[in-house]
Amino acid sequence: MKRILATAVVSLALISSAAAAPFQWTAVSGGNDHWYEFVVLGVGDPSLSATQAEALAESSSFMGLGGYLATITSAAEQSFLNMNWTGAGSVTGQFLDYSYFLIGATDRDTEGSFEWLGGPDDGNPLGHTNWKLGEPNNAGGEDYVVAWWEDSATGAWNDVPGNSGVRAYLVEYSGAPVPVPLPAALPLLVGGLGLLGFAAHRRRRTSEV
Repeated sequence: MKRILATAVVSLALISSAAAAPFQWTAVSGGNDHWYEFVVLGVGDPSLSATQAEALAESSSFMGLGGYLATITSAAEQSFLNMNWTGAGSVTGQFLDYSYFLIGATDRDTEGSFEWLGGPDDGNPLGHTNWKLGEPNNAGGEDYVVAWWEDSATGAWNDVPGNSGVRAYLVEYSGAPVPVPLPAALPLLVGGLGLLGFAAHRRRRTSEV
């Protein structure tokens, strides 16, 4: 499910944020070796739409790994995140009137058919869910999902509108390291140095004859 998010990232370079340090669910402990990061917008920053938060998550990287809105695909993963969830207020160091984080699930393509937005599960239907009682209810056209909705112990999910005003989101990092592009002139420089070395070697061989 590849989507063009260029319009969503316009002016987002000015957005500041506070985040708990990324933490890993290691394979040794039964996890997937992925890293996670709870991100909260800075004080005074405008709220984001869901697609803007999605774009920010997908432009993030950690230790060379690409980011995306977290995909919580098992009860074990949810439980692990619950143990590491610190709450929005403690991330920013001040009281906030919300405690929920946007995650990478949506039914924006087909109402009622939720699927994951990114990462290795991109486009896959939700095999695991953790809905709060009575949710999802699509009240007023709700196509995105937040976790820890009024329940920090279970990390309960709720569907919300795309323009609901995102103040916090959860990023997951996994996959192959993101390649760092080489400067355009570097291959030419390396090639030139190689030719110089070859020429010097030939000169030495010629002088020895």
